[in-house]
Amino acid sequence: MSNLRANTIIFLILIMFTACSDTKLMTPETEGEKLQILYNDAMELVKKRDFVDAAILFEDIERQYPYSKWSNQAQLMSGFCYYKSNMYNDSLDALERFIALYPGSKKISYAYYLRALNYFEQISDVERDQTTTAKAKGAFNEVVNKFPDSEFATDALNRIDIINDRLAAKEMEIARYYQFNHQWISAINRYNKILDEYKTSVYTEETLHRLVEIYYSLGLHEEAKRYAATLQYNFPGSDWYQKSYELVEDLS
Repeated sequence: MSNLRANTIIFLILIMFTACSDTKLMTPETEGEKLQILYNDAMELVKKRDFVDAAILFEDIERQYPYSKWSNQAQLMSGFCYYKSNMYNDSLDALERFIALYPGSKKISYAYYLRALNYFEQISDVERDQTTTAKAKGAFNEVVNKFPDSEFATDALNRIDIINDRLAAKEMEIARYYQFNHQWISAINRYNKILDEYKTSVYTEETLHRLVEIYYSLGLHEEAKRYAATLQYNFPGSDWYQKSYELVEDLS
């Protein structure tokens, strides 16, 4: 038995002993009263930021009273508490169950949003695999598409922008590698992917300049001038445009 579960059981036993030792206290008579006491105890743990023990207690409520009005709230709270404890897989398990069991809940938008946050917090460095980054983007897109008027939509959009910058950074890393090793076609394809999928990222200006460089190196001057013109039109004050201009200014 884990220490966390043991601590929770000890905590519950102390509650029982306290209730029995003082005759002035009312003993809960109905299942609903017992359940509310358990839920309140779990919420007290949340207030104390004892999120792991709170999550375990919320899960106990869900397991012992699966058909009660408290069950779905306890399930959602366990997902929240595991998230706050950085136990992302446990949080995701609780949230996936909630989403599957209570699609009509008034709090379903929050469940989707919290699920996306779990993925977001696990995003790795640019040099590493970006599978979780892609999952986070997909999860936030679900929040925006399913609940566009919710209180979470704006933050979801902001986080998608952050994610796009990270995904674009990974593509830039690969594209630069191809370019500097003269693998022109592979580099062009990667840069075009950035323009197609991450056009609002912070790497758009550099991407356009890199394409100017490649087409200039290949002697495809019209293509080089076209990308330079696009860069000038969209980012007229950009340092990257100045570099592109220096390449194409003497082309006929």
